[in-house]
Amino acid sequence: MDFSDVSQIYRNYLASAVCKDIAPDDDMYHSGKEWYYSVGESGLHCVLQSLCFSKLGTVASILDLPCGHGRVARHLRAAFPEAQMSFCDLDASGVEFCAHRFNGRGIHSKPDLTAVALRGPYDVIWIGSLFTHLDFATTKAWLGRLVTALSEDGILVATLHGNWSIEVHEQHTPLIHNEGWNHVLKGYRESGYGYAPFDAGRPEWGMSLCSPARIVDFVSSLPGVRLLGYTERAWADNHDVLCIARTDRNKPWGKLKIPMNRQSTLTARNTLRQFLAPHKIIKRLLRKD
Repeated sequence: MDFSDVSQIYRNYLASAVCKDIAPDDDMYHSGKEWYYSVGESGLHCVLQSLCFSKLGTVASILDLPCGHGRVARHLRAAFPEAQMSFCDLDASGVEFCAHRFNGRGIHSKPDLTAVALRGPYDVIWIGSLFTHLDFATTKAWLGRLVTALSEDGILVATLHGNWSIEVHEQHTPLIHNEGWNHVLKGYRESGYGYAPFDAGRPEWGMSLCSPARIVDFVSSLPGVRLLGYTERAWADNHDVLCIARTDRNKPWGKLKIPMNRQSTLTARNTLRQFLAPHKIIKRLLRKD
């Protein structure tokens, strides 16, 4: 998508009114009003930045997963008022709130995301703080499933716990209990991806920590897609952000259009060659003599 088009989307967003309705059970809102809205807008920034690298011409459909109670969804709706939006989460209350307040359809998720009918394809899939809580096997399976729900050239924008999360846990706010943290660090240092559950009774949900190299290596193995970017601390100066497009990395070039300045250079070069040709002929004749 052209930078000018993305800029216009953002200008329209700034001129719009972001919905300020808050669900009574929106736990994220209790982290603080200013933080809540700034983190939500940062999610939109991540999507817009990723669109600049995509081949999309427009955004007609969006999936927000997990949507919660609309921390990012309200900003996406303000930026893309005409887009068809879907909201997916295990929290039924959040799904219903988002579908009603932000004019979209709700998708009730399941513990195994690969068993959910996502009803795509989507031009944009926003995944805010999902893979931050999964082991590597599940991350690979779910990421592989989600890219199949993209439209042609559609983008998936997902957040991850990167190296900065070590600083967050050790100097600011603990992300998991000490035993779990030690296990996470061990896996991270050995393989580039560490994970531990919050509760031994629920092993599928916990805290993960990954290196960019580990994620990029996996994405490079996915067929039919293209890595558009991996940016450290892009979401709210905290989570790393991964962007994948459903654009085949091996898609052949079409007919190349040579820009005017390049065409002028080629024309000048050909003219120069024609001018030098007689000189070369004379040199050859002199050698023969």
